[in-house]
Amino acid sequence: MIKILLNTILILFIVGSGMANAALLNLDKGAAKTIKTTNKIDTVFISDTDIADYKVIDDQRVVVFGIDVGMATVIIYDRQGNEIYNRELIVNRSLLMVKQLVMARYPDEQVTIKNIGQQVVLDGIVSSEVVKNEIYQLVGELLKKDKTTRTISQKSGDGYESAALEYTASHQYAGIIDNLKVLATNQINVKLTVAEVSSSFLSKLGISYGSEGSDSGTFVDYLYSFSAEDIVSVISAKEDEKLGQILAEPNLSVISGETASFLVGGEIPIAVRDGDSVSISYKEYGIKLSIVAKVTDSENIRLSLMPEVSSIDSTVSYSDSFVTVPSLKTRKAHTTVQLTDGQSFVLAGLLTSEERELLSRVPVLGDIPVLGSLFRHTESDYLQTELIIVATVNLVEPVSAKQVKLPYMERTSVFERLLGVELSRKHSASLNEILSEGGFQ
Repeated sequence: MIKILLNTILILFIVGSGMANAALLNLDKGAAKTIKTTNKIDTVFISDTDIADYKVIDDQRVVVFGIDVGMATVIIYDRQGNEIYNRELIVNRSLLMVKQLVMARYPDEQVTIKNIGQQVVLDGIVSSEVVKNEIYQLVGELLKKDKTTRTISQKSGDGYESAALEYTASHQYAGIIDNLKVLATNQINVKLTVAEVSSSFLSKLGISYGSEGSDSGTFVDYLYSFSAEDIVSVISAKEDEKLGQILAEPNLSVISGETASFLVGGEIPIAVRDGDSVSISYKEYGIKLSIVAKVTDSENIRLSLMPEVSSIDSTVSYSDSFVTVPSLKTRKAHTTVQLTDGQSFVLAGLLTSEERELLSRVPVLGDIPVLGSLFRHTESDYLQTELIIVATVNLVEPVSAKQVKLPYMERTSVFERLLGVELSRKHSASLNEILSEGGFQ
């Protein structure tokens, strides 16, 4: 019994919803629609003749036409005084000009624009996120709808927040429902290498790379054919910490117009005194990166980078009778560049200098005035390092789980590792495939 009652309520709900939708009549301003009835028409009533008007054609047909944007009610009675038609009429602004302009600018896109109630609905499938945003903005501006703008800003580890990035601006228009679908959402992969090199790195790089040529051209001449990947390769191949070392190689993917962040390091506790109480907050340190990427058109990618490298400075700190606050050595930058798919750029110039003095002496003899200098040795060490960031951007597409290939490790014996030899040559075909493709497809 209860099941039958629930089914009855559900049917009534569906029927009621259908009647509610059918009771709404949409009409563009300046357009007309014919209403047909089965009974003979006697009286037609429109609640607001400034919004819409009518003309009776014959006994069973009446034409209603929109005059101005607004709402009204249309009621029709037959010759026996029975109500045979009752609809809420909504007269909307005509979308004909908007449709024609969208079709003219984007002839290859499948877009429909229609009025539903007092809302304008965009439906269809478009080729890219850029086209989707352009069509939405075009319709909003043509209809002069109220808009709100959303932008993205970046924040560093010390709380510094950049100004709003204008190229990330997205608009929301009141009264416009965007149901446009994109064939493939733009996703951007940003591969970065953060390296710390000595001040002699660039000069050594120029000499060694220049000597590889057939003639003795200058470093600037060879720079044009020297890619960002070559710089990373040289740092990796040198294996000399005095020359340079790679600090991190993050690989981030982000949807166009969104943000991504990366942190390798940790958080140090900071004690904050407030009167007699002490509270603890945490500050991030290490290698931190924040990126914002957006595809501005079919070829160009605009990228904002906020890299930051910080470490605890043991030589400087603040302390009192209650708390001790460590100091951080920080190098950071904020830049915006425009690249095409597959291009790289290098960000450099973040320098730091350290000067050390070492004193060694022979016990007792080194403390003798004047003659003690013969038994003491002093050494000054000056080190200047530079932070180099190499970034490469690529447009990427998601792949199915079956296409992802994960690398794995083959076990070796202690004897093989000790002698540095490989006694077993049994490699599977899948392992060889993984090694040839770097583990990914």
